[in-house]
Amino acid sequence: MNSKQRFLTALGLGIPDRVPMWDWFDEPVVYDVAAELGLIRSADLGLLSRRGSETGGYTELYCDIIGALDVDGTQNVIDTGFTRTGDETGRDRYGRHFMLSTHGEPMVLEPAVRTSEDIAGYDMLSFLSDRDFDGIREVIRRHPDRAHGLNVKGPFAEAWLNIGGMDKLLVAFGSDPKLAHDAMAMSVGWSRAVLDLAAEAGIEFVVTDADLCGNDFPLMSYEHFREFLVPYKRELVEHAHGLGLKVIKHTDGMAWRLMDDFIAIGYDGFHPVQPQCMDLATTKAYLRGRMSVWGNLDCLDLLVFATPERVDAAARQVIAQGAPGGGYVFASSNSLHPGCRAENVIAMFRAGRKYGDYAHIPANLPPAPAPPDTTPVRQRRQTRRRAKAFAG
Repeated sequence: MNSKQRFLTALGLGIPDRVPMWDWFDEPVVYDVAAELGLIRSADLGLLSRRGSETGGYTELYCDIIGALDVDGTQNVIDTGFTRTGDETGRDRYGRHFMLSTHGEPMVLEPAVRTSEDIAGYDMLSFLSDRDFDGIREVIRRHPDRAHGLNVKGPFAEAWLNIGGMDKLLVAFGSDPKLAHDAMAMSVGWSRAVLDLAAEAGIEFVVTDADLCGNDFPLMSYEHFREFLVPYKRELVEHAHGLGLKVIKHTDGMAWRLMDDFIAIGYDGFHPVQPQCMDLATTKAYLRGRMSVWGNLDCLDLLVFATPERVDAAARQVIAQGAPGGGYVFASSNSLHPGCRAENVIAMFRAGRKYGDYAHIPANLPPAPAPPDTTPVRQRRQTRRRAKAFAG
């Protein structure tokens, strides 16, 4: 199998010849890994870090790394016309002004819209262009034998970016439901158009949406999730499937409370099975035959602080838990963010190649378990204390 065949087999819940490898590379990591591999000089890192993709070399370096590490799938984003307005601020062509961070999401300083009336007069689709996919087409041209993915923030994340922040959208769920629905509807309409152009460009799968969960429970009530997110997520997934695209649901945290809804919505995969919150083997067994499973190699501590030798050992264990039965994509537990050491990123992919041969991986899985108790830990402790007090 080539990389594309291997990747698409796993997305289809089958067993390929080897476990496919993929990840999100944050831009600074691309430069650091390229320097570690000898693809650029270490002396050039300062300039690249300051100017980023404005140098025009990012896509070329990213493609070089994909080839050097033999990564099976790529992850891409569309061009939103982002330009810096200062050392720590920037603006995109959609009218959103951001405070930048070297770690995590940028903070929205100035939204595109604030009210339902603003949304009615705001043509988000008019800012989208076929040229926004030029970088993606270059990656596909350089690596035609690999599978190619696109990050689509989806209705929830795109909606809160548009109205000024996740906090504003979550508050609107309770205080201004019309604004929340209008923002979600506008965002899913734009995301549908993005998928149309992505499919034409040659994208085969999308990883969608921002986090929905913290370490113990979802970021919103289940009632709000069902009312404000599920219909729009289902609309986007159905549209993607109509274009022949697979859709992977991304969220960190403890996602068991929402997992059956993800299945019902029709997602094809779940990413990233954060090891601090969820067990990979349990997740894999529960989702087998329904969704592919992605990730789990710890990027919170392991890829940041460990040695390459420890990364190698941890990758072997992750593959042993996630790979049996097929339908698994080897990746980190979120992304390759700027805190990840370049030598550990390289060790991760080399370990994936070393241990991912299905000739040495069991074909069978244990019976699917019931989902674990998702009641928050603090609430479970309170219940136990009350039970003891009552018994005494």
